[in-house]
Amino acid sequence: MQKIIENLSFGFVLAIFLIAHPTLSFSQKTPSLPPVAGPFPTGRPGALPPAIAPRMGSDTSEKSLKVDPSVNLSLCVTQGTVTVNSWKRDELRVFVHSGSKFGFKISQKSEKTGDPVWVMLMGIEARKKYTVPTECISGGEIEIDVPANAVVNIKGEDVNTSVDGVRKTNVLVSGGSISLRNVAQGVTARTFQGGVTVEESKGPMDLKTTNGNIVVFEAGPSEIGDTFAARTEGGTISLQNVEHRQLDVSSISGSVAYNGAILSGGTYNLTTTNGSIRMAIPQNSACRVSATYSQGRFETEMPFTVEEETVQPGAKTVKGKFGNGGDAVIRLISSIGSIAIRKQ
Repeated sequence: MQKIIENLSFGFVLAIFLIAHPTLSFSQKTPSLPPVAGPFPTGRPGALPPAIAPRMGSDTSEKSLKVDPSVNLSLCVTQGTVTVNSWKRDELRVFVHSGSKFGFKISQKSEKTGDPVWVMLMGIEARKKYTVPTECISGGEIEIDVPANAVVNIKGEDVNTSVDGVRKTNVLVSGGSISLRNVAQGVTARTFQGGVTVEESKGPMDLKTTNGNIVVFEAGPSEIGDTFAARTEGGTISLQNVEHRQLDVSSISGSVAYNGAILSGGTYNLTTTNGSIRMAIPQNSACRVSATYSQGRFETEMPFTVEEETVQPGAKTVKGKFGNGGDAVIRLISSIGSIAIRKQ
């Protein structure tokens, strides 16, 4: 009993003492850690070192590489916005914002200059103990500068792509829009969910989208015999001042519009399953026309000489010519929709 009384007395005295000295503490204060020294790959002062920084989609980095002026660049992107621009330097520059780490794989060097002429942009898996290259990269914004004579090949998943001022480009993505401008010698663009826009470009063109619109203006061949093909399943196709002599254009569920000249020796195939076809051509055009439709009608603003009319179950075909006919041929097919040819 005496021991218990002594302990209670000590506790009471200690409580009174602490109330009288509120700033006094028996626990030792933990010393603050010194600031972590830089620099770090992110370039941000005070950023966490790679060992404890977030590993997925948190890196912002930039790299450059001296390359041959005719470099062929290939890259795979899983997600992000890709912007490719040309410049006058013999240098490849890549900037990735809020994305994966990356590096360059040199597959071939030029025998003439000794500089890389075939380069692949590779991702780097940072979660492994040792960095392991991966085929694809990702990022919020991916900006690339290449020589104007470069060839750029892009494949990916959910990617919005813009390419401007290169020699040739091939873009194949599963989703996202594709915008191409000032391409000198050829375009291949395919997306399943998104639109395709081509502006002021030359060379053979192959454009496809499953669910999106295709818009092309101020385009033409870079060599004799270059062809133009455009196809969409769920969108419209609009062409303005396309100077290829071989056109094959089709839409399953959407309208097709063509505004431009009819060139000698040209073949213009415009087809839609469920939509209208509209053409605007010069009044002095000389060409032969075959128009097939089932529901709708065929009409023209310009003098048209009908040479043959054929009626079959579910379809009617009108054949004739503008002017003296010439050697250019227009073939128009619309299953459900009207066909109209206007003068410019």
